[in-house]
Amino acid sequence: MKLSFVRAAICFTLLLSALGKPAAIGKGGSLELVADRLEIEKDVVPDVDANVENEKPSKKIGQETSQGLESKSIKEGATLEEEGEVDVKPKVENSDVQLPEELTLADFAQSTSSQLSFVEFYSPYCSHCKQLAPTWEATYKEFYPEMKELNIQMRQVNCIESGDLCDKESVDSFPSLRLYVPDTDKVTGDLIPGKLRFVGSFPRSLMRTSDNFKKYMKNAVAEYDSGAINLPSSSQLLTVDELLKVVAGDIEQAHFVAFFPSYDKQWKESDSQSKNLFPSTCVDCYEYKQIWGRLSNQILSTVKSAHVNCRSNPNICEKLGFKDLTTGSGRPTLPKFAMFLPEKTGIVRFDYKGAYTLSDLKAFASRLYESSQYEKISATTLSEIMEYKNNLPFEPLKSYYPLNNKVSVVFYYDEETVTEEDRAILPYLLEYVMKSPFNVYLYTAKNKKFERNVVTQAENLVQFINYDEDAPPKKFNKAMHLATTLTAKPTILVYRDNTLFTSIYQNFAPEDMRNHNKIEEFIKKNQFPLYQELTPELIKHYFNPNKEEAGADKVVVTFINSEDARTTNEALYNMSLIAHDYYSLKQEYYFNDMTKRREEKAQNAARLQQKNADSVKVIKEMRKKVPHFFDSHEVLFTFIDVCNHPNLAQAQGWDISKANYKPGDAIIVTKDDRKYWDTNIFGKKLTNDPYELKPVLQYLLDPELLFGKVHERDVRLKSKLVGSPYGDSFRFMDTVHQHGFFGYIFFLIAAYTLVAGVRKYLSMRRKSASRTSNGLGILGNLDKKD
Repeated sequence: MKLSFVRAAICFTLLLSALGKPAAIGKGGSLELVADRLEIEKDVVPDVDANVENEKPSKKIGQETSQGLESKSIKEGATLEEEGEVDVKPKVENSDVQLPEELTLADFAQSTSSQLSFVEFYSPYCSHCKQLAPTWEATYKEFYPEMKELNIQMRQVNCIESGDLCDKESVDSFPSLRLYVPDTDKVTGDLIPGKLRFVGSFPRSLMRTSDNFKKYMKNAVAEYDSGAINLPSSSQLLTVDELLKVVAGDIEQAHFVAFFPSYDKQWKESDSQSKNLFPSTCVDCYEYKQIWGRLSNQILSTVKSAHVNCRSNPNICEKLGFKDLTTGSGRPTLPKFAMFLPEKTGIVRFDYKGAYTLSDLKAFASRLYESSQYEKISATTLSEIMEYKNNLPFEPLKSYYPLNNKVSVVFYYDEETVTEEDRAILPYLLEYVMKSPFNVYLYTAKNKKFERNVVTQAENLVQFINYDEDAPPKKFNKAMHLATTLTAKPTILVYRDNTLFTSIYQNFAPEDMRNHNKIEEFIKKNQFPLYQELTPELIKHYFNPNKEEAGADKVVVTFINSEDARTTNEALYNMSLIAHDYYSLKQEYYFNDMTKRREEKAQNAARLQQKNADSVKVIKEMRKKVPHFFDSHEVLFTFIDVCNHPNLAQAQGWDISKANYKPGDAIIVTKDDRKYWDTNIFGKKLTNDPYELKPVLQYLLDPELLFGKVHERDVRLKSKLVGSPYGDSFRFMDTVHQHGFFGYIFFLIAAYTLVAGVRKYLSMRRKSASRTSNGLGILGNLDKKD
């Protein structure tokens, strides 16, 4: 029987360990140095001595398998107890309850497809797995009766004995704590035998304690078990003293608080009588209360939920800015939501301003909680928390719709030189990140592998965009790469899902990391995923009519049909190709421009020196700054799903010619939302084919980039005015229309002047003709005689 990858890797690891060479299991099957592959808290490597390499480990992970096996601590001289990662002395209440049999490849799918499953993948050699074992067992025994009621199970997989299963599930670090849910038929809602979905991992930022395991499983039941809608709310009614502590940040855990325009009695009686007893000014308050109750169970493991009835606590609600919730003014009122963080975070209060839906409220709470931890991640962790890529395949990715593309903002620093003044930017970064409507998270990092990965990405990007066989092959330009990525530390790195370029905040002086406005503008500019669905709510973020320089930036809008998975994935692949290609094209264009300007500056200085010019003039010439325009002419990529928003293009004024765009079509709109293009350079309908889009983007960046390949007279690319009421036959009126009222006044004056001038000219012509026909000069003026 052939050994699985995991078994083979473990055996090879034992051999390396015996030779004194630490190793770790790489995702692609490669073996890399531990320092580069693993965080110290994720032990894939067995701790073994050379003389026990052939001993078989015990199946019980809570016991030592030999004297040669030793547990690593998180830090040198520190234990897991000191780090607070696991319970040291967990309580075991149901001694008669035993852990179930471990799952194998033979029964894994059958077991996890029948009910919610919280699964630990472990290695008996892993020191953290052994540290976790008592906590896992205690949780199982304490929570066993409730697990039966909630229809969730805790199971384990030994990745040494079931390496084939762990290989199949892509487990590459131990312990790996994962949640699986049964898959259901989309039409009938019935369970599909043998079908399951991996939906998430136990949060890394949470300590692995029995209480947190229980809360996590209750969260899972509240979110994924349709029969759990009647779970009692976990939201706590805050007293005045408790609320004052929460508002001041005098708390250990984040609190998400709902402020309702009601009295405590109304809230309580609504619970007991299960009907709407809220004030008539808030007709939807009972519905929002139900949503809040469900949310409280879904965020239980990370965030405490609480509520305040403002009519019972008018003074404090008024001081918090919720005066409208304290009185019966007769005007319609809605509850307000705010999340409060521990004071040590650096910023305490975040008001929720999104939609009042369960999914949006949960996304806000989860994103703010995770980002507020300022979690220190490794290069390996980055690929676990998002779809981070060092290279991309030359084929469409299998995307799951709707997309929830993640963007990670990383405060990257040097541990030896970073200061508290440098770290003071973190609360501001948190605020900027939470202002984004996109799925943006905040982390910190110090591992130098991040720098190496930036170079690797840039090298592989060049390979990815060499798709045009007729074009000269592109090569990695190290000088250009340095010019666009050179920075001091600390700095800010922005990563996007499935993207081969990292946005880098170029920090050249200490004041650059103190310039909050500049940093906020950087986050705003780089908050966008590589591609994302364009919805009515996101229009104002992709387009900014009030920003003058927005006219140079563009947005490529592709049309897709999400019900057709194959063509949707192809469209996303095309967007990825052209997005990477344009990024490289723009960088090269402005790098060449910068190089040319520098050469001209040097030549001018040399000429002045040859002419024995005054040294002041020479120095002045040499000090001239060469501007960097790498952030100019940005292009964003998005798509409209015609299934969800079939009329969005028409509503935005992007289809004045009644083209009725179909899936596969594309348009390019200026970021100020004033002009758009919907044809290729030859005047035909534009599609999302990279071979069509690239020449248009080249022409819009600089027509000279295209004229070497296409003759100028052959270019038929014409812009259209967004929202123009005129068809193609009256395109000349767009210039008038875009100037509004004054444009039409000027047009009318010009038209009147032109008409008057023409009439006067014609009148003069008629008079001249009349004079000519009435006489023949001097002779014609003589009187006629009989």
